[in-house]
Amino acid sequence: MDQQTKGDLHPSSQRITHLDTVRGVAVMGILIMNAVSFFFLGAAYFDISSPENKTILDWLIGGFGEVFADQKFMALFSLLFGASVLLFCERAEAKGHSPVRLSLWRNFLLLLMGLFHASIWEGDVLFVYACCAPVLLLCRKLPPTLLISLGILLYLSPIIVSGLVVSVVDTAAFLEIWGSLSIKNPSSDAELVFFGLMYDVFARAMGMMFVGMGLYANGVLIRTNVSDALFKRSLGLVAIGAVLSSVGLVWTATQNFSPTAIVQGNFANTVGTVPMALGYLGLLMWWNEKTNGVLINRIRALGKTALTNYIGQTVVCVVLASLLPGEWLSRTTVFLLIIVIWWTQLYLAEKWLKRYRFGPLEYMWRCATYRRMAAFVKKEAAPNRL
Repeated sequence: MDQQTKGDLHPSSQRITHLDTVRGVAVMGILIMNAVSFFFLGAAYFDISSPENKTILDWLIGGFGEVFADQKFMALFSLLFGASVLLFCERAEAKGHSPVRLSLWRNFLLLLMGLFHASIWEGDVLFVYACCAPVLLLCRKLPPTLLISLGILLYLSPIIVSGLVVSVVDTAAFLEIWGSLSIKNPSSDAELVFFGLMYDVFARAMGMMFVGMGLYANGVLIRTNVSDALFKRSLGLVAIGAVLSSVGLVWTATQNFSPTAIVQGNFANTVGTVPMALGYLGLLMWWNEKTNGVLINRIRALGKTALTNYIGQTVVCVVLASLLPGEWLSRTTVFLLIIVIWWTQLYLAEKWLKRYRFGPLEYMWRCATYRRMAAFVKKEAAPNRL
């Protein structure tokens, strides 16, 4: 799709509401997996049999998260980040700024926020995203088809790396790293597992960022004329992804959730994430254009304040994890907490944006990016002064 057609479809000065919808759902979905890390120690994030599941509901929730959430919502987040790099460059250039220089400064600020967030919780992704940004800027003018192809190959490449790692290390090294990324005097096997895990995180993030750039550049992400055919294709992609991820989970279960089986079962999950994330994207774009109401308006508001809510989830969950007795926690009770956090964030995000133009962290990030204060309170919400 050429630039003129793309601009006619959705001028870059207008807000693309379905991206807010996708981002809002991604913020909600990523909490499903992050909450496991917040509330449970050890390998629970990687191993759904840990801690010991007391009821069938615990098992069902763990399996649901593995098939429908694990990797999928981070993939959506990464895809949107890649698209946002191109979108930001377009708008910066339209305002007369140097797009590369301003984007690098903006992502340096994101890196600082990531370091702050990582000081609270070691599972931060903002630092990863900021580190990927210079590569995205270098590659931003590649043809869309090439970006998408490279992105998918890069996303799947950790399968090879993890396969090599699991073939040469003692499986106890996986448990050592899964228990904590910040261990003192790790063994050589643990160091290899750690570097393999870091490659996995960066490769999957950057791979989906490339896909996001490609989908934005060819106009897919800015289309508003969605059809029922998109709904059917997207549903098919989700089904394919669910089958692949389920195969990996079943394989892991038949091997009694051994560390080797968890790594190997994750290969199918990684492959399944690509169609499932794209299917989620299509379904959310379709839903955004076909409906309007309280729920989707709140999800859009959550997407507009995604940075604030992402870090807010961490603060709330870290505090709760320090206050709640461990014997109260199970996968079921944690999922109930997730639902409460979702509802609270959806409600507060909508209320906040009725008065203010940006979320608190979004506003500070914007002001620091452009090095000037921006209007914060909406005109219709500002008090009249004589």
